[in-house]
Amino acid sequence: MKWYPCELHCHTLHSDGGFTVSELLATAKERELRGICLTDHNTTSGWSETESSTYPVVLRGIEYTTYHGHMLCLGTDKFADWRRFANIDEPIEFLRKNGGTVGIAHPFQLGTPICTGGRWDYKIEKWENVNYMEIFSEGAPYLNAANKRARNLWHSLLSRGYRITPTMGRDWHRKRANTFISACTYLLCADEFSDTEMKEAIDNGRTVVSAGPLFYFKTDKGETVGDTVEAGERALHFTADFSRHKRIDGERRITAEKIVIASPDRITEYPLTSEITIELKNNSWYSAELWGSIDGQEDMLLALTAPLYTK
Repeated sequence: MKWYPCELHCHTLHSDGGFTVSELLATAKERELRGICLTDHNTTSGWSETESSTYPVVLRGIEYTTYHGHMLCLGTDKFADWRRFANIDEPIEFLRKNGGTVGIAHPFQLGTPICTGGRWDYKIEKWENVNYMEIFSEGAPYLNAANKRARNLWHSLLSRGYRITPTMGRDWHRKRANTFISACTYLLCADEFSDTEMKEAIDNGRTVVSAGPLFYFKTDKGETVGDTVEAGERALHFTADFSRHKRIDGERRITAEKIVIASPDRITEYPLTSEITIELKNNSWYSAELWGSIDGQEDMLLALTAPLYTK
């Protein structure tokens, strides 16, 4: 298994993006993104132009763009006309039954009149059908107001027992005026990297969202994010790899300073270290965060892992 940098939310001229499909693919390769999701608004018309792409690998999707929220769906060619359903749970359930991976895009971005439907206003009754949520959006990995609210909502859903995978969506429309170029979602996939592996990583909670560095942990028994383990004492071994960030965005200074472990009942800070021993409680979740500075600005969230779960 390896970690692969990916961008899971992309637009082209087939909707409101500034990229042609070929320009998107070329720019993704420049940024060493091994996989992308093509998610144009309410259309799949660009899919056929990605058929020959192997770097990046393309996972085909769509961004359902409604008046009350934007919803991402990956990995199915079935279309759910959201205007014909009584509530949002019905199209989500339809897409899941037809093999789709469903995510909530930028749940707290500014809505009408800035971006009609951009803020998530739907009431979801069956959160168990939602696979993932963009807790960082628009390439901004720091905790601005929208991302802080998304992270808090994600934590609350985890604590209610819903296993929702965290992602970062650049909502990538064009190359210019695009900051944090090394920010991405890392996916843990098999060596034979493919669109199927990308989808399975999201489905199984094997992600890291990051301003650039790859940050993850394994337990002393080899368990990692997305796994479900027995409660008890575990040593967590941490890795922070800045190599890709330095290659493509080396002028931006990112310095790691501390590790934070989030769980349902507490958020605990630790000095920067390669190993932390903690007591894992029954029926819980544990997500690791890397904090530090970006271009001299202190107390910035640099990376965050999907949870390790206990039973």
